[in-house]
Amino acid sequence: MKILQVTFWLYATALSKSYDCVRKNWVVIFAPVAYGVILTVVGIVVASLGMIGGLVYSLVSSACASSGLYLIKNMVESGKTDVNDFLNGFLAYLGELLTFFFILWLPMWAAANGLSGVPNGWLIYLLLRLALFIILNAVPEMIYQGRVSGLELIGASYSFIVDNWIEWLVPNLILFAAGYFLLDFFESLLFGLPAFVQLFSSACMIGVLLAFFMTFRGFLFSQLHGTTRRTRIYRFDARV
Repeated sequence: MKILQVTFWLYATALSKSYDCVRKNWVVIFAPVAYGVILTVVGIVVASLGMIGGLVYSLVSSACASSGLYLIKNMVESGKTDVNDFLNGFLAYLGELLTFFFILWLPMWAAANGLSGVPNGWLIYLLLRLALFIILNAVPEMIYQGRVSGLELIGASYSFIVDNWIEWLVPNLILFAAGYFLLDFFESLLFGLPAFVQLFSSACMIGVLLAFFMTFRGFLFSQLHGTTRRTRIYRFDARV
């Protein structure tokens, strides 16, 4: 079937580009380590500040997410990134992320409280979170490639998933599962080593897997967004 052949071609292209990007920008694997250190320090500092501390921690978490997205954005668009992108990224998408999290937090808070006294309310809440995870799965890519924010971001992600749910969700689930088992196997090889070595090595491995996973998503999104199955077939037939 032609559409299946085209879809596998899209996956192969995204995988190849992701491998090249991570190989050429291997230093990006240390970004999650840096974010982990930052969040650990902030968590210790604000632990006694109650609600204010929680808000500060959420702000810093969003800034780290913004920096990560900015690194991936530069890798996908130009094939390279550097320390300046890491630093500049903390503010690049901070506004969009804070707005999105706030919009999402209000209904989820209301749902959690409203369902707390309902029979099987926990199951309904779990299914609601699962539905949101699927519907909003393309939000990171929509932020740095779709250039949308706020409520428009939610609608754009929903439309993208509806149009491309098979092409998008299937490889994401497969890569996530493969990464999980690969990380588990890697950590088993570290058994018996000093705790610091295990922690640092695991963090670096997570960095490798995250960098590859997110760049794959970025390249795949760029090929799917704004196209249809018909136009992808035309592009496949016209490739050099």
